[in-house]
Amino acid sequence: MNHRFRFLSSAAAVCAAGAALFTSGCSSVELNPEGSMVAVYRFGEFRMLLNTTAPVASQAAQRALAQFDLYQTGATTNTYDAKIVARTRSDQQVVIEINEINSRQCMLRIRWGAGGDVVRSRRLYEAIEAGIPSA
Repeated sequence: MNHRFRFLSSAAAVCAAGAALFTSGCSSVELNPEGSMVAVYRFGEFRMLLNTTAPVASQAAQRALAQFDLYQTGATTNTYDAKIVARTRSDQQVVIEINEINSRQCMLRIRWGAGGDVVRSRRLYEAIEAGIPSA
């Protein structure tokens, strides 16, 4: 009987892990009606390129936090990367990571909450992009 219980609990764990992998994954998020700008939403993380440097993107991200009623709990900005951590009123963690790819572009990654929220992440991305000064 004890072996049967172990087998059933192991089978349930394998099924739960398989379901988690099957339901989460990678998807594309169209950012304009023509479909020429597409972001990636992968495993709860929103990813998109910004045409600026990491310090400029970091400043725009910090300004965008106020628009979403987010409380900044930490920030680290270096020459080529930045990480901003904030909290929502419902105590969800929002993490924004910025990494320069070259002198004119950086990768922006947003995770809203533990499992991610594609709608809120996209809106935050749009607010950050709107806050970047044009050259």
